Amino acid sequence: MDHNSIIDRNTFEVCEYAEDHKDVFICDKAIANVVALLNKKGYNTIASCSGHYKIEYYEYLKEDINKLEEYKNNNKIIIKEIRDNDFDYWEEVDKTIMYILFDKIYDFNNLPKGFKIDNTREKTCIEYTINFYDKNDKHRTIKDVTREIEEKSKELEEWVKQL
Repeated sequence: MDHNSIIDRNTFEVCEYAEDHKDVFICDKAIANVVALLNKKGYNTIASCSGHYKIEYYEYLKEDINKLEEYKNNNKIIIKEIRDNDFDYWEEVDKTIMYILFDKIYDFNNLPKGFKIDNTREKTCIEYTINFYDKNDKHRTIKDVTREIEEKSKELEEWVKQL
């Protein structure tokens, strides 16, 4: 299953085939309509991601040995190697971020519920965090996470239509 869409850089139409267009960019399928519509309305985007469900771990090296007991009790951490003064571990990535980064600062009001604006990079970024664990610290299924990505993409598209 293809998870990407192609958007024409000149018309901002979502295309089926890149061969039919000379100047295109790739966008996650879940938010392609949102990105295309934003650009059509003059809100120039430079990067985006719909969020992705992947089981991944970050590796951390030489953590202080005094934190070992605390980390052993965390179900999102795998202790890799223990030494006298420190230890190495992997920590599960427990969330993904849906975001759209713009070319400059835009003043958006009334974002959909749960979305935030980050203007700290001298560019506007709209983002939404999707957690892989529920409120009871139980791991969510790929189906549940994918459904949330789809729902938030639709909410974002409805918001963009109102701009």
